[in-house]
Amino acid sequence: MKNKRRWFVVLSLSITLLTCLGVGCSNDELYKEEATVQKDVETSMNSQPAKIHIQFAQWSVPSTKFVEEAISKFNENNKENIQIDLLNIPLDRYIETLNRLNASGSGPDVYELPREWLNSYITKEWVTDLSPMISPAFLSSFPDWAVNSSRELLDSLDHMYSLPSNQLTYRLIYNKDLFREAGLDSDFPPRTFSKLVEAAQIISNNEIGRSKYGIAMPMGEVWMDFVQPMEAINGYSGVHFYDYKAGKYDLTVYKPWLKTMKELNDNGGVFPGMENMKSSQAMAQFADGNIGMMIASSWQASLLFDQFSPKSDWGVALPPAIDNASIGKGAIKIDTAGWNVVGSGTAYPKEAAKVWEFLYSDEYIGQLFAHSSMIPVIKRQASDLTVQMGTSHFRQFLPSPNDSVYPDTPLSLEEWSRKKIYQEALVGNQDDPSLLEESSRLNTLLDIAVTSKTVNINHYYFPNFNPLNPMGLK
Repeated sequence: MKNKRRWFVVLSLSITLLTCLGVGCSNDELYKEEATVQKDVETSMNSQPAKIHIQFAQWSVPSTKFVEEAISKFNENNKENIQIDLLNIPLDRYIETLNRLNASGSGPDVYELPREWLNSYITKEWVTDLSPMISPAFLSSFPDWAVNSSRELLDSLDHMYSLPSNQLTYRLIYNKDLFREAGLDSDFPPRTFSKLVEAAQIISNNEIGRSKYGIAMPMGEVWMDFVQPMEAINGYSGVHFYDYKAGKYDLTVYKPWLKTMKELNDNGGVFPGMENMKSSQAMAQFADGNIGMMIASSWQASLLFDQFSPKSDWGVALPPAIDNASIGKGAIKIDTAGWNVVGSGTAYPKEAAKVWEFLYSDEYIGQLFAHSSMIPVIKRQASDLTVQMGTSHFRQFLPSPNDSVYPDTPLSLEEWSRKKIYQEALVGNQDDPSLLEESSRLNTLLDIAVTSKTVNINHYYFPNFNPLNPMGLK
């Protein structure tokens, strides 16, 4: 900027000097002309329109570096003079922080929400209806299930508040070196809960005094570290907290897994401090060779492809099932993420909508996918899953015939409280009535919602539901 300004000044003064030589000028006139030229140049150079700042909030994730790179390119190249200001919020305080910001009227312009919280934000009118801004061509780039899931949101029959941008899959990752040292077959990781307990205890007993443990189960962020993985991997055994065939809730289906976690913790097979351990801490320990096994989501595993490079030989496998008879009885649940919204309080709705659309673009999603940080939802981007990736371990997290998105459940926000019930059952007695009582509470609420016609049960009741093909014939 300074060089351009200096060049303009020199050129203008040169012209002025030539004029003075031809017609004659006093020194005072020459100095006045110099000052005028300098002022005119500064006015011209400073007359560029100010950047329109759009704040985008997301929870701190392993891909933050690549997010920042993609946003930096957008800020440099977009033609609308938009500047995205990234606000990273710690995962364990994300919803609390967003609630506080929006309640005070200072919510971000654009931000990501867990789908479970979208109805609440729609009710409070904290998010914008984007349907007038979404073109049919843009909407057609999404698979039907993603659009239908968006339509299932409150007041979304004729409105559109958000769409998912990425998918989360779940696998068992394991340290092959620790398996071999403990006398276990590194080519055959455990396929059932009982075998998982057995392998974890063998590894822990073999590594006494070396601070190495059979398994890690981080629970520092309860929803993403504990609830979602538990519900996802139990889909492989054909169970789900909402019974689509009966149109009823049943949280007791997770008793076998809760008992397994309790047994592992009580018998010393688990890396200590799991209640407060964060995913990043667990992944760092796994990369250092101190953990034998973990149930990991694709976003957690992306830490191993970027921040932490494993020092040991490691593998990726399908998660274990309840027992031998349950193996492969259903699909491992795929969770959706990247539900981005535009805040209703934004001062720049047009520009915020541009940023929202960018968050689904090849320039953004493609950047994250290329670095093994995200699995896209958009059909064209998802077709790139067939392309060979540089990280072979990441390919094993890509959706397979063993994985599937599941239909939506009827009481999205009311279901959020189940995480507390799971926690209580984990630390207490898994046979106490809390799981059954919470199931009864949800079913009572569902009956009321159906009777009052706020929920159409036909959208959630599928007598022919097939857990092996959840989104197929229902």
